[in-house]
Formats: sequence, structure tokens, C-alpha cells
Amino acid sequence: MKNNIISRPAFYVLHVFFWLCYGTILYASLGNWINSSREISRAVVSDVLTSSAIAYLNYYLLLPKLYKKGKYTGYILASIAVVVTIVLLRVNLLGMTHRSVTYTYFIRSVPAFGFYLITTVIWFFANMISAQRNEIELRNSQLATELKFLKLQLSPHFLFNTLNNIYSMAYFKENNTAPAIMKLSEMMRHMLYEDQGRYVSLSREIKFMENFIELWRLKLDEKPRITFNYEGVLERHRVAHLIFLVFLENAFKHGNTIDGRIAIKLRIDAEDILRYYIRNDVILARKTAEEESGVGLLNVEKRLNLIYPGKHELILNQNNTSFEVKLTLDLK
Repeated sequence: MKNNIISRPAFYVLHVFFWLCYGTILYASLGNWINSSREISRAVVSDVLTSSAIAYLNYYLLLPKLYKKGKYTGYILASIAVVVTIVLLRVNLLGMTHRSVTYTYFIRSVPAFGFYLITTVIWFFANMISAQRNEIELRNSQLATELKFLKLQLSPHFLFNTLNNIYSMAYFKENNTAPAIMKLSEMMRHMLYEDQGRYVSLSREIKFMENFIELWRLKLDEKPRITFNYEGVLERHRVAHLIFLVFLENAFKHGNTIDGRIAIKLRIDAEDILRYYIRNDVILARKTAEEESGVGLLNVEKRLNLIYPGKHELILNQNNTSFEVKLTLDLK
């Protein structure tokens, strides 16, 4: 029942207005067969309180906390428990009984089941609309991200520097000239043509990171100590395209590449939980990595929220000597 169009106070007013209208209609309908105004008011108040309770419990607690997380059995049991509890509460504690016990429980169960079904339908429609909106936003975000990466990573400055280094290697007839050209070609192909959908093969993403690291080694006059270890990667594992690139780029652009160290680890456990860790030494005189690359980090956080909602954790740690990134992704 959230609404991003109207303000929060107006949203609350609409809810109060709805329940007032519901109570008014109920009061008018009960007047045809209950003579006592006090009994009518009591019935209306109990109906509004119990109906609103089950509506909000189902919408804000049961559906998002249980059903949305795949706990279907728990959701069914919890729903039954809530409906039964509210019906028993209204009949026994509020004293809303009739001569026939069967009829009493039936008539008191109708509003509970009715609002339970109504809020369930509303929740599904709201989530469907939200999913469509997120998909559109994700496409726009991915396009902007890819364009940004192309400008940052394959800008003329980056490309020409890399080609100059490869030219020097060729001029001095170094043996690794051809592999360097191949790495640059593979890197460009991955960035430009690999992403036909939202996800790509993790093994290909790792290969891209390895090529990226080797090309940075060619660019740097200093040679930082770089380690890149990964384990548990299978062919079926897929991740969002270039999701690690911002962190990798920050480590080289904002790290201490003179006598520093860059450590990169990627591990997938038996439950398909990916743990990505990267740490780089920093120079005290520089701004922090977060300050220098705030836009990039905000962009990747937005992508994570859109692609892995509720299935990721990102921790950034900054101190005077190092910058750490800890990213956890649920690949299931």
C-alpha cells in the first residue's frame, strides 16, 4: 500500500478516510437489523479494527517477510494463524456473538478473509508494477554505466597509453607483445559485445579482470605487488556484467602503486554465495578512494540494489593506509 506519488501524510490521510468510509457504510447496513445504536457502534469498531489489523499484517509483514523470501509454507501457516486469532479475538474478547455458534464464526470470518484476499491481490499488483519500473530503471542504469565504463576504461587516453606501451614492447622485440595485444582485444570485446543480457559468465568476467590487471601492469612505471586468487567458480555461475570493475579500477587509480599492495580474492561457497574482497594500500596525501570515486561507487550500489535486491551486502572500509571492499552476492 505504499505510494511514491503522493506525500506520506496524504497517504496516511487516505487510509484513515478509507476506514472511516468503510465504517460508515457498515454502520448504515447494520442499522437495518440491529436496533441498539450502542451495539451497532460496537460492531463497527470491532470490524474496522480487526479488518485493518489483518490487512496491514498481511501486507506489511506476512507477504514481504515470508512469501517474498520463498518461505511459502511459513506464509500459509502464519496466515491461517493470523486469521484464526483475529476471528477468535473478535468473537470471544469483543463479545460479538449470535445465537448460533456456527453462524457467529462464519459471519465474523467473512471480513477477515475478504481483507486478507484483497490485500494479497493489491500486494501482487504493486510488486508487479514495481518490478516493471525497476526493470526500466535498470536498463537505463546499465546503459549509463556501460557508457561511463567505456569513457573511463577505453577512453582515448587509456587506449593510447596502452597502445604506446605495446608499441614500446614491439620496438624492443619483447616476447609478450602479442599476448598484450590479445588481452586488449579480449577486453574490448567483452565490454562492447559480451553483455547481451543482464548476466554474463563469471569465468569470462574473471578473465576480463585478469586482462585488466595485466594491462594496468603495462601502464604503470611502478610495479605494485598484485595478487588475484579465486576458487569455487563453476561454468554455471553468472553475475551482472562488469559489476566488479569500479572496485578494481579504484584500487589501481587511487591506490599506492609505488610500493603498495593490491590483493583481490573471489570465492564461491557450496551454497552459491560469492564473496569478493579487494584491498589496496593508499597514499596518505591523496583523497580517500570514496571521495575521489564517489559517483562510481554510488552507481555500482544502485546497480546492486536493482539487480540483487535483498541478495547482496557491500561493506567499504577506509583508513589512513588502506581501502577495502567486501561484496557478498547470492547467485542462486
